[in-house]
Amino acid sequence: MSYIRYIKQTRPNTAVAFFSPSVEVIAKLDEYKASGKIESYTLDTISTDQLNKEIKIVFNSLDSFDEFMIEKLIIASASERVKYCANNSISYSLEDNLI
Repeated sequence: MSYIRYIKQTRPNTAVAFFSPSVEVIAKLDEYKASGKIESYTLDTISTDQLNKEIKIVFNSLDSFDEFMIEKLIIASASERVKYCANNSISYSLEDNLI
């Protein structure tokens, strides 16, 4: 069964930049995708009002998701996201779905 992680951000206005994954995180996503552990991902789905951004990562299994989430790089990126969003008045949510 696939496992989907959504990260949704809402910014106060368009002058505030969204948090985006680093090139290192994107390389890690590509590594997992090449190995088949990630089926697909989108990093920049922006709403028509430009205030909401969604990242969607589809893992091939819960085990692959769990493996990804304990990578030191991913833990550091999550910490950076929390700090960045707090400092820039961006609200965010994490949603997971098993399909």
